This record gives sequence, C-alpha cells and structure tokens, in this order.
Amino acid sequence: MTAAAPFRPYEGYRTKLALPAGLLLAVFLLLAGGNLAGSGALSSTIAAHALPNWEGGSLFRLTMQSFAGWIEPLVSRPAALILVWVALATLMAAMSYRMLRANDWPAWQAICVLGLIAGQGTMLLAITAATPEFLLVVTAGVLIPACRRLEAVGDVQAIINFSLTLPLLLLAGPPLAVLLPFFVLVVPLREEEARHNAKIFAAMLLVAEIPLLIILAGVTAMAARAGIDLQTMIAPFGVAFKRNDGAALPSLMLMAACAPALLALVIHLFVPDRRRKIFTTLLALLLPIYLGIGNATFGWGFSHWLPATAMLGTVLGWLSATRVRSGLRVLTLLLLLAGLLASWALAGNWAEPEWLSGLMPMRLFGFQLG
Repeated sequence: MTAAAPFRPYEGYRTKLALPAGLLLAVFLLLAGGNLAGSGALSSTIAAHALPNWEGGSLFRLTMQSFAGWIEPLVSRPAALILVWVALATLMAAMSYRMLRANDWPAWQAICVLGLIAGQGTMLLAITAATPEFLLVVTAGVLIPACRRLEAVGDVQAIINFSLTLPLLLLAGPPLAVLLPFFVLVVPLREEEARHNAKIFAAMLLVAEIPLLIILAGVTAMAARAGIDLQTMIAPFGVAFKRNDGAALPSLMLMAACAPALLALVIHLFVPDRRRKIFTTLLALLLPIYLGIGNATFGWGFSHWLPATAMLGTVLGWLSATRVRSGLRVLTLLLLLAGLLASWALAGNWAEPEWLSGLMPMRLFGFQLG
C-alpha cells in the first residue's frame, strides 16, 4: 500500500491580494498627486526636479521620456511623469507584498509595511514630485532581494537574476553605476572553489556578465537611435567624482530619524540565526550611507533626504527577501511607524515649501474637499 501524500492547502492564497495591495497604494498616490495638481503645486515641484537638469541622467532621461511619451499625448507632461512613477511604485508594492507573504508575514502586517513606507514623507515627495532620486531608491530596493538569493542559493538562475538587476545601476547614474565592477566580481568571489580555480572563476564571471552585456547593447542601440552618442553617456562620470566637500551629518541624522527600521537589520545582523545573510544585510545598511557620504563629498546634487528614502527602499527589499521572527516583525512595524511620524514632524526641515503647502487642504484636481 502506498502512503497518501499529505494534504496541502492551495498556497496561492497567500499572494492573491498582491494586485489589490498595489492598486490600493496607487489610489493613495494618485490622490496625493491629484491634490498637488489641484493646488497648483504639482508644476512647481516637477520643475524643481526637471529631468534634463539632473547630472548624469542621460540613460535615465532616455528611458523615462520614452515611457512618458506614451502617456503625454493624453495628459500634460507633469501628469505623465507622475503616472509613470505611480505605475512603478504600484509594481514594486505588488511584488513586495507577494514576497512578504511568501516569507510568512501575515496579510495585515504586509499591508502595514507597505502603508508605513509609502506614507513616509520623503518617499511620498520622491514619487509625487517625480524626482530622479526615486530611481535610486527603486534600484537599491530591487538589488537587495537579488543579492540575498545569490548569497543564499547561488545557482545559475540566481546569478542570472542578479545580473539582470545590475543595469538599473546604470540607469540610476554614475553614483551607483561606478559600483558595477564590485557587484560583478561578487558572483565568483562568493564561491570558495572559484577563488582557488581560475577556470571556474572565469566561467562564473562570464555567466554574470552575459545578461548585463546583452542589456547594455540594447540600451546603447536605443540611445543611438535617439541621437545620444557614447561620449555623451560617459561624460557624466568625469564630473561626478570631483571632490566637493560638504556636510554629510545632516543627511545621515535625517536618515536615522526617518528610517529607524535600520535597527531591525542591525539586530538581525548580530543575533545568531541560520537564515542570516551577512553580505545582504550589510549592503542594505551601507548603500544608503554611501549615497549620503558620497553626495556630501562629491556634490552629486541629490536632495538631502535621499539617504533616508534609500534606506526605506533597502529595508523594504530586505524585509521582502528575509524570513524574520514574529517579534522582530512587530518591532519593525513599530520602527516604521516611528519613522513615519518623525518624517512629518521634521517635514519643515527637508520638504519643499510649495509641495508641503500643496498637500493640505485637499484640492483634488480643482475640487476642494477640506
């Protein structure tokens, strides 16, 4: 007699709310964007972050303008940019919800994570003002799950998935693109056998490079058709790393105040756990700090709230890819709530006055509600 297979309930129920969760976030962002449009603040905040004025954003402008061009015949350019950003945030929220549920987060806690991060002042500004910095936040957030899968599994599929995320570093501009050689070398260096065998090292390096090179070739062809030559794309790297001493402490202090959830990563880093992945956790912690210090040292021109928002992105990516204990989940929610309250309490120190005054009272596309 053969043993009957144990009954397992349908596992898809955990992630079936991913799309509604993403759409709920989209409604919230569209209401905020509509309120800014109704108050007249949308055009001024978009102008303050005009894409052509962002240093090093050639590939970024090319990609975003291509997407916005599909929508722009129907709506104004500022509204088109907002819609592109909201669509990107919706996609990221839906994917994050699925991953959170797959890592045993209860549905209400997963929704709370998304709501507490999306409602954080700096994150809301990055999306509703269509700031170029939002792509850095997305890139940092996407990179963490890819790194964790590479560190935890390390098979060919994990390497390819990791390599496919690396072109985002190029779209984000020189500050992150300069890290590409480091991330490519991580693939063979993480394997002990590859570190001692040159042939295996070269083979793993080739597997990591091929998807990246294919995407780079496609982007280069797209840029050539748009009239952007290679010299124009490389030029920003020459000016991005000229020393320009500034104060990094204000940005780092704002990050500590508005993104205290980084403490959850620190706790997980030092508490023994078989599921702990040190490289991924350190990357999630150090990447926003690198952006803050680099922005002050080289004068990249990023907003001083960027490290706080980037830390929220890496925290979300880390939570989405890491299975943590229930106690740490509750602590993380409390830390996210504290960061949300701190972001609005300190809004006068980091937010643009036009954007901040445009949030209240509610004027949805010309209709005042309060």
